[in-house]
Amino acid sequence: MGSKKHTEIIARGLLINQGRVLMCRNIKHSYCYLPGGHVEFAERASDALIREIKEETGLESSTGPLLLTTEQCFDDGKRVHHEINVVFHVEHLGESKTPGAKPPEIVPSIEEHIDFVWVDLAELPEADVRPNEIKAWLMSGGATQPAQGPWLSGFD
Repeated sequence: MGSKKHTEIIARGLLINQGRVLMCRNIKHSYCYLPGGHVEFAERASDALIREIKEETGLESSTGPLLLTTEQCFDDGKRVHHEINVVFHVEHLGESKTPGAKPPEIVPSIEEHIDFVWVDLAELPEADVRPNEIKAWLMSGGATQPAQGPWLSGFD
């Protein structure tokens, strides 16, 4: 990527089960974020989420409605990032294609630098969840209905 400035579009998924939210955890730095990844050029964001989940876990999934869009700019010490996150409801994860079916208790990781953890919603205030706008949204109850146009920006 070098030093070229660009905007990253990231598709993320919200999956809540039994009062816990599925998070991807950066093993080296221990912070968490909603599963997903970068949207490729000319790829639908919902398709990117399905692709990223398959690449990272080996599991099939499907997406539901768009729940949230956030925007933030941050410096990770190497470069400044400008991110737009689109968060979709995850309809299913794993073998069962039935929306709302119980997801696996242990979600495998194919990539060495990440793992997947279930974080209790009551523990979110103490958890290192990024970006902060998504953490705040989750702590406020995280709407599970389709987005009606909310745009949360982390720009000052």
